[in-house]
Amino acid sequence: MKDDNTSIAELLAHPKSAQIGAYLEAKLEDKCYRHVLSVRDMALELAVKHGADLQKTNLAAMLHDCARWMDTRQLFEAVADYQIQLDEFERINASLLHALIGAELALDIFSVGDEEILSAVRSHTKGSKSMTLVDKVLFVADFSEPNRTYPEAGAVRKIANKNLTQAVFEVARFKISNLLDKRKVIHPDTLAVYNDALREIENSRVANEA
Repeated sequence: MKDDNTSIAELLAHPKSAQIGAYLEAKLEDKCYRHVLSVRDMALELAVKHGADLQKTNLAAMLHDCARWMDTRQLFEAVADYQIQLDEFERINASLLHALIGAELALDIFSVGDEEILSAVRSHTKGSKSMTLVDKVLFVADFSEPNRTYPEAGAVRKIANKNLTQAVFEVARFKISNLLDKRKVIHPDTLAVYNDALREIENSRVANEA
């Protein structure tokens, strides 16, 4: 743990982290900025526990909401500027766009081109069909960081420390349930996260019982 703490301290002091942090502090509302820092801290804790790459986790967490300062008009203008191809669900749900644009800003402004980092930024809201370990860590941390006040966040935090796959499943389940209650469309990627995590949990259970 001592080595992990040293590595995290070095990451937080790195010029790239400082550059991103300064941009976020200038662009984001205070509540959103504090959310990003809390997501970063939780994501790094989960990365240590579950063996995810610390550098990639740090950058993905710092960048995941870097487009949150944009309003709906600016989001769609950025989609056009970056020639992002939206699917039918993204076209009718502007809340999904900041993640896609965030990945473009990561490359354009901060020269972060690692695809695993960009994938985690793109998928932190809705998940994706084939999630990497960094994807999963950010997906869970964004939903359940300590500043989140809904009761599901606390439940997921407890689970995440022990079983990341179970935490991913619970996040997807809560998101799907919330969208159903609001009678909103559900992106297929979120359904895929739910199904994949459930299959992994069931396969693990069967293997343990064998």
